[in-house]
Amino acid sequence: MAIDSALKRDWKKAIHINILLLKENKIDIDALNRLGYAYLMNGQFKDAKQVYQKVLKLDSYNQIALKNSKKLINLKRKDLTQSSQGSISPLFFLEEPGKTKIVPLVNTAPSQILSSLSAGQEVLLKAKNHCVEIRSDNNTYLGALPDDLSFKLNKFLAAGNTYQVIIKSIGNNVLTVLLRERTRGKRFAHQPSFTSSTSYIPVSRTEEKTDGPDVSVTGEDDRDPASSEDTSLQ
Repeated sequence: MAIDSALKRDWKKAIHINILLLKENKIDIDALNRLGYAYLMNGQFKDAKQVYQKVLKLDSYNQIALKNSKKLINLKRKDLTQSSQGSISPLFFLEEPGKTKIVPLVNTAPSQILSSLSAGQEVLLKAKNHCVEIRSDNNTYLGALPDDLSFKLNKFLAAGNTYQVIIKSIGNNVLTVLLRERTRGKRFAHQPSFTSSTSYIPVSRTEEKTDGPDVSVTGEDDRDPASSEDTSLQ
């Protein structure tokens, strides 16, 4: 129930449930971390800080508490992105061959901006002359797609393709998204946007820059999608 409440972004319910769990076991680190995060996302920064301090007294090397304590130093209530209340189905992160792709962004925004995001949050594509940017729903710049993928997607977007973009994970100066093809324009009606294997990719906020994303992005060749409308990108 505690995890389900977090997935639904019902932070008040998540706070209530985790407090009940902690009455049964005051040193339940998982419940403490969930409570701290629920407080953080609900804008109760002082309470969140106190909870993470408790975690660090129990485990001074706890990465979740260390990372979120650091985040709280610069985070302001207005920085919290108001996301939808609908639940995030784990099935959304099931890759579909040709229709989805996991992508680590380049030239990411400062950590203060990234820290206001959450896994499962929907963000937007914005096509530029020489790149495709990822922006929040309030048009804040978050990062950009790698050059080769930007080049291809610019052509697909210009032809009428549409895509959904969901944040998969957030780390120290690392932001990884899942791109999902929604519709295809007439020009590329029979051409998939991506090449991808079918596998379940769990939502995580624990990726570190030193480790890199936990999913390797498949390479793509340099063919212009306009030159082969019936052949999948490799």
